[in-house]
Amino acid sequence: MHELPDGSGFFVGSLPLPKDHWLYAPNAEGWDSERDCSPDTPLPILDESQRAAVKIALRWAVRGATMNGTEPDFDPDALVLNAAYALCGPCGTATPND
Repeated sequence: MHELPDGSGFFVGSLPLPKDHWLYAPNAEGWDSERDCSPDTPLPILDESQRAAVKIALRWAVRGATMNGTEPDFDPDALVLNAAYALCGPCGTATPND
C-alpha cells in the first residue's frame, strides 16, 4: 500500500479471477448447423451498417482495459464494461442511433 501525504492510501494489485468466473465457463457442446457456428454464439443485435462503429467502440474498450496494450493481466469484466459503455453510452442515458 502507498500512503499519500494526507494519510490516505491506495493499493494496486493483481488478483486471480474466481474459479466460477464467467470467463472459465465451458463452451456449449455440439454445432448449430443452421447458423454454422457454436450453439452458444449470440444472435446478432446490430446490422452490417453499424460494423465500422462497433469495431471502433470495441477497439476503444480493449485499449482501455489493457492500458493501450501494455497490461497483459487485464480484467475481463473491465473489458465488458468498457464495451457496453462504448456501445450503449453511460448507464441511464438513451443515445439515438444515426
